[in-house]
Amino acid sequence: MKIKNKILLALLITLLSSGITITSIWYGTSQSLMDSYLKNMSESTMRDAYHAFEYLLTDTSYMATLISTNGKNIIDPISNLNRKELSQNGQWNREYLENRRSILDYIKGMIGYKYYISGIAVAANEDCIFATSGIIQDKTTLYREIQKLDQERLKTSMVMMDPIHLEGLKYTVSSDYVVPAVRGIVDAGGNLAGYVILYFDYGVIEEMFSANLPEGSYFQVVNGQGSLIFSNCGDDTSVFEHTENGYAYHTFLAENVGWNFHMAIPSHFYISGIRQTALLSGGIITAILLAAGVISGIFISRMTTEITVLSEHMNKVSEGHMDTQYHVISRDEIGQMGHAFNHMVVRIRELMQKISEEERDKRLSEIAFLQAQINPHFISNVLNNAAWMANLRHADNIVLLLRSLNSLLQNAMHAEEDLIKLSDELDYVDNYLTLMEYSGNYDFYVEKNIEDSANALYIPRFILQPIVENAIYHGLPEDLSKQGCIKISAWAEGDKLHISIEDNGTGISPQDAQQILVRKPERRKSFNGIGVPNVNERIRLFFGEEYGLHYESEPGQYTRCIFLLPIVKEGQDGNHKTGIGG
Repeated sequence: MKIKNKILLALLITLLSSGITITSIWYGTSQSLMDSYLKNMSESTMRDAYHAFEYLLTDTSYMATLISTNGKNIIDPISNLNRKELSQNGQWNREYLENRRSILDYIKGMIGYKYYISGIAVAANEDCIFATSGIIQDKTTLYREIQKLDQERLKTSMVMMDPIHLEGLKYTVSSDYVVPAVRGIVDAGGNLAGYVILYFDYGVIEEMFSANLPEGSYFQVVNGQGSLIFSNCGDDTSVFEHTENGYAYHTFLAENVGWNFHMAIPSHFYISGIRQTALLSGGIITAILLAAGVISGIFISRMTTEITVLSEHMNKVSEGHMDTQYHVISRDEIGQMGHAFNHMVVRIRELMQKISEEERDKRLSEIAFLQAQINPHFISNVLNNAAWMANLRHADNIVLLLRSLNSLLQNAMHAEEDLIKLSDELDYVDNYLTLMEYSGNYDFYVEKNIEDSANALYIPRFILQPIVENAIYHGLPEDLSKQGCIKISAWAEGDKLHISIEDNGTGISPQDAQQILVRKPERRKSFNGIGVPNVNERIRLFFGEEYGLHYESEPGQYTRCIFLLPIVKEGQDGNHKTGIGG
């Protein structure tokens, strides 16, 4: 996938995830806001409607209390009507008529103070019930219904009764129903002497809540006995238990009359505006995200165009067109990459030219070397003939010298294998030491301490002789006060092979010990041109950086070179003739 497509895909995923996250947060916040607003507003509306009605109930209760506590016009006449004889020969006497007149005059004067009070009645007993209008249906029925109420409560507060249907009655109100509000009349002895009945206009309730509640609202009023006082949704009091979604339901208790108000207001009345605002906000957010995606896509497309052009120039270089050059436009990271690319192409051209010149010089040197080479087989045959002739003349020392030299030559001729046994490498070192002994320039002897198990282990070819040669040239004593000694030791320890080559010379400083591993050999003195640094490098190429050489020395005592090699047996490491490091 191209980097342009990757960036666009990443941008798309980011925008989608951001959009989903923002939409989820927006939806959750909007829904929470609407629910909270709906709850608060519906409660406020219902509370306002209830409080308006509660004011009327409180005012009604105050009026009932005012009438029931009037001593001269209500309490005294009621007490007289309950205590004295009221009729003679089947006719009402003067006592009855005077008390009746006192009560009626008072309550008639009270009627009209409150528009929602359709009538007032005062009951002393079942026979003495006086009213300002013809609302009363049956005195006996009314009195018996009042007797069923909580009499103790009536002494201190007003109690609302079930609505009364007015059909066929003389009195006309705004509705077909009135609600009697009863308050007890207490005499001087604290006894319940009678009752004040205020007829609350049922239509006022409907008008009041219709004005305060939105259209489509459900409203019911149920008294303390479970009777339905008012309803705009039928007589079923369980309607609110099945109210469908989209309504906010609340209930209130009017403690002063014991009525329960149930209200269900349609949600859309309050949250339709908020929902429209939320949808508009969602549309704006979506538009912003889409615009951001389009603008970002254009910007990314322009940015990746430069990367594409740079990639095309790199492909040209990989195809061998080294004369290509990128035209840098911007100064950002892409521009820096362009400058680096142009610099790299110039350096590659320079390096290719340098390598070409070095290869040409190398070919010329190889040609000269081949021209100067002598056939090693011819030299080996000549040495064998010389050894045969020296043997005929009984020149045994010459025979040993020629055979040692021929063995060294044979080893060089048959160096197909990179790894050989330690015992074979030691034979090669012995032949070299024989030549050095007959040179007459050095006086030394050799001590060997080789574990039997180490002789069969494999090591790289030609790694011991350069170290022995270095010990002879640089490590043997310079004076004749003591004889030189070369000690060669080998032992296996764990999975490592240790080889030590030690001389008894003057020793070297730690700085010189470090230089041995990096200093080039002196070509004019070296037997085969292989120096100590070359040996160390070959071992690391074969086995890794953790293996190789290191020098130890004690000034005036010794210099010791220690080999650290892995244990390699025949058949291991891909066979000892694999050509590792050749």
